[in-house]
Amino acid sequence: MIRVEKRKTEKYLFNTLPEAIVPIEVTLRGDKLTVETFRKTKGIAKEFYKKHKMCPFSDEAKHFIDKGLRDIASEWGYTCDDLNEGHIATYIARNVNREVILESTVMIKSSKGYENLTEYELEDISEDSDECYFVTITEGKIVSVCETNSREAFIGAKEINVYTSPEFRGNGYAASNAAAMADHYASLGHNVAYTSRIDNVASIRTAEKCGFDRIAETFYYVCYKEL
Repeated sequence: MIRVEKRKTEKYLFNTLPEAIVPIEVTLRGDKLTVETFRKTKGIAKEFYKKHKMCPFSDEAKHFIDKGLRDIASEWGYTCDDLNEGHIATYIARNVNREVILESTVMIKSSKGYENLTEYELEDISEDSDECYFVTITEGKIVSVCETNSREAFIGAKEINVYTSPEFRGNGYAASNAAAMADHYASLGHNVAYTSRIDNVASIRTAEKCGFDRIAETFYYVCYKEL
């Protein structure tokens, strides 16, 4: 299936020229392949679908998109350097593995009073909200955290992110915090999703340990504004 971006949205994008655009997005969910594109790049998308629908994520397929779009993106003032950056897998929590949740995992709404060693900025969350953080705290320091993405996943689920400070990796903290977060949202009636770059072996292993099932694979051709 070829899905073309709404005319209004495309017009807005090319009038404002944001920092990044995605002229082609390829998603395989089950046996359904969808290629989303702009009107300006529909011809390339259709040719891609015809030639590569059986192996849409092969190196040959990615380079076909790159060859067709790199010069066009340059004309728009954009560039693309890393073909793997936009290749991700999406997982959904069907049966959360609570056995990986460690006693060291705790739920917090504020990071005040703790030194945050992770790369996430943990803003205070209202007590009335069902949003929260699940973290691992060592000697007053937050060394691992699971948070909710600011957007919902394309499948309409709560999408979560997890990060552990490098020196504390390998202790099961990421899986523990992610499983605790997934269990929390599942108890509130939410679907919970997790995404990972396809080449991030550790992240994929975390998803699988938590009981997440892979439901989709996506390749985004990401173009960045040349500065």
